[in-house]
Amino acid sequence: MLHSPAPRSPQQMTEDFPSVLDRPVAWWTSLLVMLAALTVPILAVAVPPLTDYPNHLARCYILAFRKSDPVLSQMFSVHWRIIPNIGVDLVLPALMHAFPPLIAGRVMLALCLLLPVSGAVALSYAYFRQRSFWQIAAGFAAYNALFFLGFMNFELAIGIALWGGAAWVRYREQHLSATVALGALIATIAFFFHLVGFCLFALLIGTYELEVIFRAGLRTPVAVKIAATRVVLLAATIAVPAMLYVLSPFGKVAGAIEWARFKDKVYNLLVPFQDYSFWLDALLIAPVIAFLLLCILTRRARLSPAGLLSSLILLFGYAVMPRGMKGGYFADLRMPIMLGFMIFAAFSPVRLTSRQKLAAAFLFAALFLARIAFITTVWLQAQRDVSDVRQVIASVPSGSAVLAADVTWHDNPEWFSSMPRSRWLPHLTVTYTHLAAFVLLDRRAFWSNIFAAQAQQPLQIKEPYRELRVVESPPPPYHLLAAKDFSPIELKRFPFLPDWSGKFDYLLVLNAEGAPDLENFLPDRLQFVERRGIAALLKVRK
Repeated sequence: MLHSPAPRSPQQMTEDFPSVLDRPVAWWTSLLVMLAALTVPILAVAVPPLTDYPNHLARCYILAFRKSDPVLSQMFSVHWRIIPNIGVDLVLPALMHAFPPLIAGRVMLALCLLLPVSGAVALSYAYFRQRSFWQIAAGFAAYNALFFLGFMNFELAIGIALWGGAAWVRYREQHLSATVALGALIATIAFFFHLVGFCLFALLIGTYELEVIFRAGLRTPVAVKIAATRVVLLAATIAVPAMLYVLSPFGKVAGAIEWARFKDKVYNLLVPFQDYSFWLDALLIAPVIAFLLLCILTRRARLSPAGLLSSLILLFGYAVMPRGMKGGYFADLRMPIMLGFMIFAAFSPVRLTSRQKLAAAFLFAALFLARIAFITTVWLQAQRDVSDVRQVIASVPSGSAVLAADVTWHDNPEWFSSMPRSRWLPHLTVTYTHLAAFVLLDRRAFWSNIFAAQAQQPLQIKEPYRELRVVESPPPPYHLLAAKDFSPIELKRFPFLPDWSGKFDYLLVLNAEGAPDLENFLPDRLQFVERRGIAALLKVRK
């Protein structure tokens, strides 16, 4: 006699019937599609509008070809030393010998996107030992504010740290010796790519060790001995980079401390998902954050204790860290960027029905693709600026000295508020200031804003070009060149200002649409050559 099965509760049905998204083929396919979609904007353009990117490209071009180029070798020398910020300098010049510079640069940018995202996915799997569609949503954090600022070393380093943390959590208990040895290697690699990446790796493995120690307890002498052994092995893993930092010139760098305003601190919590439009960012990211909060409030969330502790430390670090320190800026913004990736690594939704999972996945996919389409559109529009700069400087002779200047908000507030979207990251900075790097890339001319700080890059400027260097970015506002007297702050940033016209051969003005008087600007010292869109070129009268 056949009997009908007993009716099941909705909760039992939810647990017994896995979502199609939990199947390995569907999950891997979704992950690969997400990673491929991240590369679409990079594949669509020749030069992405990322603030520091052209400068990194120019510096690595010098590192790659200086020895074989008599012009560049007269301007620059290379001095390798212990610097916790040289990942791009180690990799990109080698790529330039295999690919044209602009293609090699985009390969590096793709790594800057894919390494942190895939690292967050790997760390989540190490924490929870299961696949989840939420892990794939880590793609939302790939295009973050510091990526748009062109902080390539930082992005690569946190990717290395996330992958290293995942390996430590996954294999620490099964393969102790191999994991510690690999951890020491990853810590050292992360250090050379960027100091913050090393700090993130130390944080991830440190919080994991702390979780294990407290979970086991310290109630017996054996437990205390085991805990002490774990602490010693952790210290040994990070010892080499810690000593390297003490020995590095960066460890001795001083600099003014600058603090962000409270309202900026609150606003900049969105930087993990920020691009060129605040309102579009809010519209696209709000459902993702709402889903996260809803799962937590309804107890449909698993939280990794180690991941949660790391996230809280990052949040606290952001609250107390200054905006500028050691000669750098946006120091505090690195915390929320790392926190953005940790949101997808340290949290996992649970007890969702198949329908709820599918609905959330389709919504996230639509929002993600809309964001990729928006970024691609902005980048395609930005190519006009790149083309204009390269055409304007076509007459600059090799070996010339070019001073880049900028039209700032103080020069023309009306134009600044209406300039193309690709030139501005809301409430942060402009993105076009290093387009002048093409005078070096295309014309092999000296450019005053090349990154060559002794404690941060292996590149050094030779005499007599050294005195032409801008000490602190960005380039000077163009109206400053008409001044007769300069303040101590201006002279510190731009030491070449006195008699600047006797030191440079050309003036390249960026954001030039905001300065309609450039044809008649300082006619006794400058001869107007050409203007096209964003750029205007003037020749210094000798």
